[in-house]
Amino acid sequence: MYKIGFIGLGNMGAPLCERLLLKNKVNIFDINKSNLNKMENLGGIVKYELKDMCENDFIFLCLPTSEIVEKITISENGLINDLKKNAFVIDMTTGEPEVTRKISNILAKKNVNFVDAPVSGGPKGAKEGIIAIMAGCEEIIFQKVKPLLNMISTNVFHAGPIGSGHSLKAGNNLLNLICRIATFEVLSMLVKDGIDPKKAVEVIQKSSGRNYATEITLPDNILSGKMFQGFTTGLMNKDASIALKNGALLNVDLPLGDLSKKILQETINDFGLDADMSNIALNFEEKNQIKLRPLTD
Repeated sequence: MYKIGFIGLGNMGAPLCERLLLKNKVNIFDINKSNLNKMENLGGIVKYELKDMCENDFIFLCLPTSEIVEKITISENGLINDLKKNAFVIDMTTGEPEVTRKISNILAKKNVNFVDAPVSGGPKGAKEGIIAIMAGCEEIIFQKVKPLLNMISTNVFHAGPIGSGHSLKAGNNLLNLICRIATFEVLSMLVKDGIDPKKAVEVIQKSSGRNYATEITLPDNILSGKMFQGFTTGLMNKDASIALKNGALLNVDLPLGDLSKKILQETINDFGLDADMSNIALNFEEKNQIKLRPLTD
């Protein structure tokens, strides 16, 4: 019977690990004791030393940055020193494609398989088992890790060779940002022209301009007045930066992406990196002297 490990039990890693725990014994590691305690209460087997995670055949990672992934996997004191031959390291971090390829090449020399498998859909999608997982690796490796990924979600995709998952995830989030900014921009114009924001969104959602912002962001988070999506400006800034960096490395011009990130920076300047992405709407309200949120007495 193969052994499974999970490193990184934060906001995103915890619900992903919970899905695995429904059908498996899972060894867990995190530098945050509170995160460990929560997952231990759900059946996770705590390991207090990183090297102890090397007993696993499949090791999942869900960490803040590729820099941390690189340190944990291939540094002098990293997993590389004790990993099993033919083990699989599955990185669910939102990471940088070029760093991912570097890690993969180094681990391959130790006969260790590295897979980038970032996710999109947030903690809610992870808990419900419907989060999108985009895996970057060779087809033969994908078929070996797919059964485990399917325990996490029904929406598992083979994105392409190593690095493709991280490239696709960052590209998706940059596109999300561009669509959001463009939608708020047009909606601001319509509202200033006297159209009720709810009516405008209702019509656009049934028209060719529909997108995630008109389907989810505006109805659920802005027009409702809730103003909470659960995704921070800092995380969006990180993801957009990864996509723009990748574009620069590939000599692909991304003017809309650059502009959208600059507009995002205005929200970061006003509300900080920990602010919810819904706060972008406040900048558009102030700039255009309109109201997207429900009117209050």
